[in-house]
Amino acid sequence: MTSFNPYRCELECFGDAPGGLLERMSYVDLQTYLVELLMKQDQMSMAASVESRVPFLDHRLVERAAAMPGRYKLRGWRTKAVLRDAVRDLLPREIMTRRKMGFPVPLGVWLRGRYGTLAESLVLGPRARERGLFDPNFVARMVREHRAGAANHADRLWLL
Repeated sequence: MTSFNPYRCELECFGDAPGGLLERMSYVDLQTYLVELLMKQDQMSMAASVESRVPFLDHRLVERAAAMPGRYKLRGWRTKAVLRDAVRDLLPREIMTRRKMGFPVPLGVWLRGRYGTLAESLVLGPRARERGLFDPNFVARMVREHRAGAANHADRLWLL
């Protein structure tokens, strides 16, 4: 691995952020992760001709939430405490207590099947090797193990 630091931007944002640990971590998420997430969401919705809205990102709501003390946002392991309290009387109990649901995609299957060759060419191709960020032998082993079904390296290969 070269001297590239993948966390440089996050560390700089964390250093510039005001407040305690929770406020600083939230600031880093707003400045880095959320920006990327919104860009991807926008691109995917446009690609599918879907009009997408993100109502919790109204600037006044974001500013108000950012100004709130951390003790209101997180209570023990209970996340989104303020939001949950605000909608408690509006939503059924089963909605309020269910586990978080993501948007799973069959990435492992795709990288073993129809997109396996494409993924392999991207993570082991000339451009990837020229960058010199990763050991190509290690990456090749991950690709082989994943495609053979010996291990599930889908998340790692996707990140590469």
